[in-house]
Amino acid sequence: MAARNGTASGLAATRPASVASSSGAASDSNSRPLASDGPIASTSKSATAVPAPNVGDKLAVLLTTLSAQDDESILSIAVEEARESRDDHRLGTSVNPSGVGIGSRDGKRQTGRVYGGSQGGDIHVWDLATLSLRSRLTGHDGAVLALQLIPERDWLVSASGDGTVRVWHTPTLSLVYLIHPPHDNIGDILSLAWVPYNLLDKADSDRRPNGAAARVRKPAGRLYAGCQDTSIQWIDLPPPFQLSAEDVAPVSHGGRMSPVSGSPHSPPIFKTPNRFFDSLTEADRARTRIGLSASSSGRHSLNTSNAATPLASSPVGSAPKTSPPIAHAQEAGPIRTQFEPNSVELQFQAECIAPFAHNGYVYCLSLAKCNEQTVLVSGSGDETVNIWRPGVDALSLLSTLESEYDAVLAFAARDNTLFAGHQGGVIKVWDLDSLTCVRILRPHKHDILALSVIASSLFSSSANGSVQRWDLRTFRLAGEWKAHDNIVLASDVRTLRRSRTQGWLLTGGNDATVKIWDVRDEDVTSPLSPLDRGFQGELFHTLAKFVSYRTIADTEHREECRQGALYLKRVFREMGAETHLLPGAAERNPIVLATFKANAPPRPDTPRRRKRVLYYGHYDVVSATASERWTHDPWKMSGQNGWLYGRGVTDNKGPILAVAAAASDLRRRQELEVDLVMTIEGEEETGSAGFQEAIRSHRDIIGDIDVVLVSNSYWIGEDWPCLTFGLRGVIHATLKVQSSRENLHSGIWGGATSEPLTDLVRVIASLTAPDGSVQIPGFLADVRKLTSQEKLLYETIVQRCQGADTLKKLTSGSIISDPVQSLITRWRQPALSVHKVEVVGPAQKSLIPSAASAAVSVRIVPDQSLEAMIDKLTKHLEAAFATLRTENKLTIDITQTADWWLGDLESPYAQAMAKSISAQWHLDPLFIREGGSVPSLPFLEQEFGAVAVHFPIGTSSDNAHLPNERIRVLNLEHGQTIVSKWLTRIAEI
Repeated sequence: MAARNGTASGLAATRPASVASSSGAASDSNSRPLASDGPIASTSKSATAVPAPNVGDKLAVLLTTLSAQDDESILSIAVEEARESRDDHRLGTSVNPSGVGIGSRDGKRQTGRVYGGSQGGDIHVWDLATLSLRSRLTGHDGAVLALQLIPERDWLVSASGDGTVRVWHTPTLSLVYLIHPPHDNIGDILSLAWVPYNLLDKADSDRRPNGAAARVRKPAGRLYAGCQDTSIQWIDLPPPFQLSAEDVAPVSHGGRMSPVSGSPHSPPIFKTPNRFFDSLTEADRARTRIGLSASSSGRHSLNTSNAATPLASSPVGSAPKTSPPIAHAQEAGPIRTQFEPNSVELQFQAECIAPFAHNGYVYCLSLAKCNEQTVLVSGSGDETVNIWRPGVDALSLLSTLESEYDAVLAFAARDNTLFAGHQGGVIKVWDLDSLTCVRILRPHKHDILALSVIASSLFSSSANGSVQRWDLRTFRLAGEWKAHDNIVLASDVRTLRRSRTQGWLLTGGNDATVKIWDVRDEDVTSPLSPLDRGFQGELFHTLAKFVSYRTIADTEHREECRQGALYLKRVFREMGAETHLLPGAAERNPIVLATFKANAPPRPDTPRRRKRVLYYGHYDVVSATASERWTHDPWKMSGQNGWLYGRGVTDNKGPILAVAAAASDLRRRQELEVDLVMTIEGEEETGSAGFQEAIRSHRDIIGDIDVVLVSNSYWIGEDWPCLTFGLRGVIHATLKVQSSRENLHSGIWGGATSEPLTDLVRVIASLTAPDGSVQIPGFLADVRKLTSQEKLLYETIVQRCQGADTLKKLTSGSIISDPVQSLITRWRQPALSVHKVEVVGPAQKSLIPSAASAAVSVRIVPDQSLEAMIDKLTKHLEAAFATLRTENKLTIDITQTADWWLGDLESPYAQAMAKSISAQWHLDPLFIREGGSVPSLPFLEQEFGAVAVHFPIGTSSDNAHLPNERIRVLNLEHGQTIVSKWLTRIAEI
């Protein structure tokens, strides 16, 4: 089999020009129907590859990697742009997806998709909005070798090594047509091309489909298929027959076939028994009719019920209220997996085939322009390119372009220029008007397996895993990079909206991945071009650059923190904000202050003074090294399956940019009705040293504040959006027991001296009882009483999470089996933790250390007092130490404190946020509290006398502070939109 696969270097295992085809095509390379009319280009016009530059942002940036769920090679790719659902009248009549005149079109979709055909026979469907796997289309019994989108019909056409073609309705991901070959010797279907009906040559044509039962209707176009047996076959779709519902009932394989002789329009098939079905038992026939695989499946599957298989891990559409339909998929309803009653089986007619279109496999088909006429071009293992006139009546050969190079494996066309990729690493550039070769490009000696064009760039993908970028203005090699580990088998492009010079290149390889590369044809001077401002566009590059700064708040990284702050200040300014860099504490990191001023026309019924919002965030991060089990470089942001990975992407650099982008977009449209002041500090992870003093000393710049916004926490799972209304406070303390003597040898002094580590362990042990309860007197005093309304919020969380993995995560690791009580304990009860114990000097087994220390923290809750809890902790530790017979000294150092915070869910600002979340996610948020602390939040609320709203963007699996920190692209995009909606809503308050 000459199909592309992941186990050989493309198609080099066979030399199609010299191998007889399965249908007995002649191997004589001189027996072509027609010689080329134009001269053959000489090798003097060839362009060899110059040394490739290093891959940089100007060449290609990897946005994300999409993984095939079946771990099979990706052989074909098709990119579908986001579109509004079309009106039925554009299809000429009210039709169902198959276009046969019954029912109505169902399913509406506005997001774009990526389709990837795999070696295993599945078609993976990734959502461009979420960059995550949406579904898988199953049914083919062989590799999916070609994909063709027909946007005007909402069709996806797939060709396979099983010899069949399937047509899918993309809004519903349901099967429309299953098209069989005219005979069993067709082999693999290697390539596809679609010609709209209005582009078919209609000269001297008055043929119409025959048959008294048929009511003729003009088809939308003609589908051409290049085959392994050297033929090209075609069929018109939809078939020009308007049939009754009985005519398209589920197929019975024992029926009769009613062909239309000499027509490219195949009626629905009611097949006579053939060799395949004769071998089936009655039980197998019954299984086939209901959509199950027969026990002994043949080469050509007739399992028409295999439509879309939704992912168990990605719920779609409507679901029970206890199972959230989160935006892994944004469909209006669940994908149907039962038998598709409106799908139709068709067959290529024997009269609609060019039997020896080439003397080798027909690897590629494409539409092109030749002297202002639409032509079909075909490439083959016989080393030639054939140019065909696609007519209503026939496929007529116009010319053959000869070549001394190996098999033609890939095409890309732009107007009257055809790029042909050959086995052996040659790209020939043909002028189809003059039928001459104008350039020969030789990047290397590896097979060229895919070609794609964006603006003035040609991208060639090769069997060695590399992609080359050619400048079509000079035909020089602009650069080369390693795209996949082994073989690049397929590519497609997506041009960004409102831009002809920027786009995505998508490549598929035998490493079972599709990679999305951001490629651009010219420099973009602004980090936030208005052409595409999302986290799949310019914000991706801005965040990637932001992540690359190792903004760790310690002495070693002080300068890098300053550079990161300067970069953020520059980004804010280019977004339209007024910016300042405020000094922090001595020898500490600066604070970035940015103000997006309202510029929308004032509403007649609103107060003259604009509301002013203060956003708090931090650009400092915790440390990260590759040795910490990171699968990605923590300082080089990368995308995979809809997630962005890198230190700080979720804590807190990603949310910072999402909020800024929301205000910037509103301001750009002159719709920003409130002032947004952003204060971004660089010491949050180490206690916010100097932050309060800096804020107080710059109140004149910040101004009066109406509401504080924070986005520095996470959902309780991955499925339900949340709104945080409470945080615990924290007291961090260091206990140290010190001896007056130096380190001692235990063999000499053991038992005869007071040991600091032993004393420390006894003091720590006094903090808790054997059952885990805290022994500090008054530890549970002053805890605010749980109201029935608050308890109902926790019960609602548990109820919504029933049946989902989220509920399991809520109780995982907890010693409390009741999930409601577990939440209450984690969120609104005080707690004590011991974090680490250290000794002075080397930790040797025979050494008695002269000092030992421990880190302890206490979490407090409303209405406990920081000062009172510090006093209780200190007195208990001192009393416990006093009971010891020891000469050592105990010191207690309170290193960091943060007060608790409790928001008001009834405030109009919180209500506006809840409504904005619901409007974007189409789900009411869960109201949650958190056990952690944000030191600056209660301070800002008290300092400015303003209520605070805490809006989490990330999910519980974001791994903040841990290896492989990440955030979902969809959450960033929706987070930006939610903040935009909220800023607009609160202007009315």
